[in-house]
This record gives sequence, structure tokens and C-alpha cells, in this order.
Amino acid sequence: MNKTVTVNIGGIVFHIDENAYERFKAYLEAIRVHFTTAEGRDEIMQDIESRIAEMFQERVKDSKQVITLEDVEAVTTVMGRPDQFGDESASAKEETHAAQTAAASEFKGQKRLFRNPDSKILGGVCSGIAAYFDIDTVWVRLAFVIPLFFFGSGVMLYIILWIVIPEAESSVEKLQMRGEPVNISNIEKNVQEAGKPKRDNFVSRFFEGVGQVFKFIFLFIGKLIAIFFIFIGLVMAFAMFAAVFALFNFPGTHYPEFFRHVFSSHFQFGLAFIAAVVLVGIPFVMLAFSGVKMVFNIKRNTRFVGFTALGLWLVALAVCLVLGTQLASDFSESQSVRKSITLMQPAGRKLILELEGKKANEKEKYYDRWGKTEFDTDFFYSDEKSDLHSKDIALDIVKSQTDSFELVEIFYAHGASKKEAADRATHTTYAFSQIDSVLRFTRTFMIDRNERYRGQKMQLLLKVPIGAQIYLDRSLAGFIYDIDNVKNIQDEDMLDRVWVMTNKGLACTDCTGEEHILGHEEDNSNDESDINISDGNGQVKIDKNGVIISGPDDEMVKIDSNGVVIHKNGKTKIYKDNGVRISVEKK
Repeated sequence: MNKTVTVNIGGIVFHIDENAYERFKAYLEAIRVHFTTAEGRDEIMQDIESRIAEMFQERVKDSKQVITLEDVEAVTTVMGRPDQFGDESASAKEETHAAQTAAASEFKGQKRLFRNPDSKILGGVCSGIAAYFDIDTVWVRLAFVIPLFFFGSGVMLYIILWIVIPEAESSVEKLQMRGEPVNISNIEKNVQEAGKPKRDNFVSRFFEGVGQVFKFIFLFIGKLIAIFFIFIGLVMAFAMFAAVFALFNFPGTHYPEFFRHVFSSHFQFGLAFIAAVVLVGIPFVMLAFSGVKMVFNIKRNTRFVGFTALGLWLVALAVCLVLGTQLASDFSESQSVRKSITLMQPAGRKLILELEGKKANEKEKYYDRWGKTEFDTDFFYSDEKSDLHSKDIALDIVKSQTDSFELVEIFYAHGASKKEAADRATHTTYAFSQIDSVLRFTRTFMIDRNERYRGQKMQLLLKVPIGAQIYLDRSLAGFIYDIDNVKNIQDEDMLDRVWVMTNKGLACTDCTGEEHILGHEEDNSNDESDINISDGNGQVKIDKNGVIISGPDDEMVKIDSNGVVIHKNGKTKIYKDNGVRISVEKK
């Protein structure tokens, strides 16, 4: 059993066998004696110790923590002994070189890429690359200069490499840059050559100064980008984690209650919520962490932090994928249920349609546990214990096959199967009211609070018998959807008008001709068939839609394919194609 000694070599602590330590101590002492009068002795000894420390590190493994006599012999053979530095014969030098080469094969030392400070015009990038690939520096410099004239990219690439590639500062790094053996003889030679005065010129000094300026600018921009990373990362991470507080009803935070209505259980919702926060939040946290490292030049190994964050992110991704797949299965099938309602037949066979309680542009009340706040949304709760309200509803008007007005309610829903979707659609209710000739619709339908949201929506079909009339109140804006009519007038311009159901569909009885037609170009300035005459007291307009003659006191005569409309003294008379007057109304 041998004793071990703890030593510091090149700034690295090693445990070395006592016998090996004595041999190694004598070896270093012999080197110091040999370089007693040499120029740059301290630098030579420092580089020698650094290289020896690197080789010792390569020989130390998890199963071997102590440097042995065999390790010392192998390292000293590669580095060379002081007694080999004298005037040796040619054969002795060859034997020494062969022994060093054989011993050096045990180590991982290899050529490395550095910037060459001893042969540089700007930053030594080209000469460093040339040394690494063992080619002439001229060809590398040409490779950077030629793109400068044709593409302008050479300068940017050079500056980036200048920042990224480290400079060979020590003798060991310069030897590794050239791929030369790192031994005592070469270290001594390199240090002594570095001590010789170098030829310098104005061009090299000028470009070196310019290069330093560019380097400072790019490093400064890099710091600004890092600060931006920190700001964005912290803001987004704070927002994400503040959302977690909303999950636990923390005062001052909340989330739309509708989100909870989507998931099958409170546990599933909470798990999905936290997984989504982690999935979105971790990248921003790591972005801020990277910015901190860039700003403060932190070189410490942070693999543990990175791998931990990656592991959490992958777990969150897996949870989101599993829950998302389960949720998607509940939307795989769709089904609808239909309910027909016979309405009271209004006097005069005319029905007035309007939206109950509010105009279409008024906002609904969205409830949260801290009070009622106006919130324009398609899904909301009117109070804490009510059903879920949805505005995903549309009204269409079609021709009835009977002589009566009829309203058809169609509810749609999704589910894992057709049966489940149909059953879910039956848990949806809608309310409307009719007073005499006024039919009032509500803006929303209701989904049972205990039911999950699965894409429920609703369509209303109002069936109008032939010859009957309807009036569309302006409050129906946004509620009616793509209603067919004989003139193909847009939904918006169908409002505030009286419509009669014909065999061909809805026909307007009081349109002015200014309505927008779907697929119709409004600009008729190049249409030579249009005639527009005005003399101050009246106007005559003739185009492909018909003839409109207007006069003072709101008098108007309109002739088109639907017949003749005469408006005079506050009354409107309408004549159809057969010349029979069918309506007389006060305006």
C-alpha cells in the first residue's frame, strides 16, 4: 500500500502516488535547472505545467483517481527530459523523437482551431484557419476578399469568426493550432520566438484598431439583445405563472370560466392548465436565463439546469398531447336534432321579426366571481349558477310548404359517437316569444351547466308561406345569416325592409334600389347604358336594375322586374306585373 500526495499542477488538483510524486518532483526540478538562464523561463515553466496537467487529466478516470509512476513515465516521455536537450547525435535525436511519438499516441491531444496572433492583418482569423487546414494563408484570405466584391458577405463572416474563434495566447495553444507536438523542446522554441521583436506596419495596426471597434460594437449589440431576452423572458414567464394563481382563485386573478367547461373534469382541467403554463413558460424562462449568462459572461456549466428544464418541458408536452388526444376524440362525430314549432298565425299574414331586449351591437354581461363586467364573448354565464349561454346561432328564412308560419330549431353538437353527439344536442334549449304579429328572438341559446362544451351551435329556420310578409327589424343585424332572396341582396341591406314570399323566394316590397347586391359591382361609371338626369327639382336614374324617378317632397316612382312602386304624400302603392295593386301602406 503506497501513500498518496495531493499536488496542484497548472491550477488543477491531483492525487499522486508517493513514488510517482518523487519522480515527478525530480523531473520538474531538472527542468527548472535547465531553464535557469533561459529567456522567458517563467512562461516556459507555466506552459509545461499546463500541458502536463492536461495529460494527467486524460489518464485519470472514474475508476482511477491516483496518478501512478507509470503515468509519470508516460507523460515525461512525451514532454522530453532535460538531458535530451543538449547536442545529441542525429541517431539519438531520431530515437528520442520516435519514443515521444509512440508515447504521444496514448493521449487525445489534437489540432485545434485558434486565431493566430503572430501572423495577422486584422484578427488572425485567416492565418489561424490556414494553420488548422495546413494550407497557405493567401488562399484563405482570397476566400474572404473575393465575396466582399461580389456579395458583400465576406466582412460579416470574418467579424463573426473573429468573435467566435478564440485567440492562441499560450505557447501550448499555438502548438496545438499548428498541430505540432506539445513537448518541452517545442514550448521553449515557441516562447523564445515569441520574445523576438515582430515587424509591424501601419496597415496592420490600422486594421487591428478597426477590428477592435467592430468587435466592441458587435459585443455591445449582443449585450442589448441579451437584455431584451431577459425582459421578454421575465414578462412572459411572469404572465404564465400568474395564470397558475388564477387556477387557485388568487385575488385579483381570473380566467374565463368557459375554459373549465371544455374539460371532462376539474382534475383534467387543472392538469391541462398547469401543463400548458409549463409548456409555454419554460422556453421564456430559459430565454431569460440565457440572457443573464450573456450579460454577466457566466461560463459555468449549466447543463443540469438545461436538462431539468428540457425534462419538465417534455413531460408537459406529453401531458398536453395525451389530454388533447382525449379531447379531440370527443369532437370526432357530429349530429343534430330538430324541433318544429307551429307559430300563431298573425293577422294580415304579416310577421314582424326582431331581437328581444337589446340591439345587436349591445354587449352581453359576463360574470366573474369578483363582480359583473361587460365582456363581448360568444360564451358566458349570466350569473354564477346559470347555464352556459352561447351566441353561436343564426336565423335563416325559407319558403313554407304549408299555409302557416313555422319555426324549426336545429341543434348541433359533437361527441365520441353519433348517439353521444345527438344526446348532447338535446341538452340545449332556446327561448323566443310571440305577441300577435311580433316574433321576438333571444340572442343566445343555453347549454346545461353540467354538460361539457362540444361545439354546440344552433340554426333557426323560419318557414314563411307564399303570399305572407315579414318585416326584418334592424336589431337582427348579425343574427340573420345568408338569407336567399330573388334580388340576392346582402343580409345587412335586408334589414328595415318588408319582404313577401313568392314562388321564387323572398321579394322586397319597399327597397330603394340602393341596396348592395352580392357579386354585383357597385362602380358603374364605365357602363354606357346608365342614365342619370337631375335638374334640381327631381332626378331620373335609368340602369340595368330599372327606372327610378324622384321629385320634391319625397315623391318617388320605381319600376323594375318586381313591378311598380309609387310613393307620394306619405303613402306607398305597389303594383305587380299584372297591374293589380296589392299593397297600400303609410310610410
